[in-house]
Amino acid sequence: MKYAWLLCLPLLVFAVGAEEKEAKCPISGKAVDPAVSINVNGQKVGFCCEKCKGAYGKQINLSAEPCKTCPVSGKPAKAENSIIEKKAEMVHFCCDKCPKAFAEQNKFDTKDEGAKTCPISGKPAKDAEGTSLVVNGKKVYFCCDKCPKAYLKSLGVAADAPVGNCPVSKKPGKAENAQILISSKTVSFCCENCPKKYTAEHFKDGVLVPAKAEAAK
Repeated sequence: MKYAWLLCLPLLVFAVGAEEKEAKCPISGKAVDPAVSINVNGQKVGFCCEKCKGAYGKQINLSAEPCKTCPVSGKPAKAENSIIEKKAEMVHFCCDKCPKAFAEQNKFDTKDEGAKTCPISGKPAKDAEGTSLVVNGKKVYFCCDKCPKAYLKSLGVAADAPVGNCPVSKKPGKAENAQILISSKTVSFCCENCPKKYTAEHFKDGVLVPAKAEAAK
């Protein structure tokens, strides 16, 4: 029994691996409560408490308008059979004043909390050139100039998206005045089977597929 400790090694490795992959609340960074979660674009997002769940809804610009009809069957929808559909897009403004007006129109929280933690790597964020993006009127900081691209990819937004018209003035926008707009809505279904079909058709890797994103505008 000299090497009996070796028998315990797989259990130790499993325990360490489970700890490393422990799910964290996207708002507080604390461990999630299995009883508090929502389905976003076909993927489970867990939270540490109901308060953080509500804060996340504000963060992704979740519409309070209820869905009354199941988009799959056309039958009356039930609140208990719901998922969140989140889409993101690049918006361009014509000047430095329009972003402020746009944020006020959408009631965005624009308070700059400074560089804290990179949402991609989990490392300390930096306030430097190329290490931030403005998302729903709020500046999001990253640890390096590579993470913003990874963040855009996670949202399904192309870094080189065509420059469109300013959403405030309707004039041609400018690439240097680009920001990210995230909007979400609750999609309810008539039964437990319809969300599965809808998810398979509308989402890929947690992102709204381009064709469906255009249709949702």
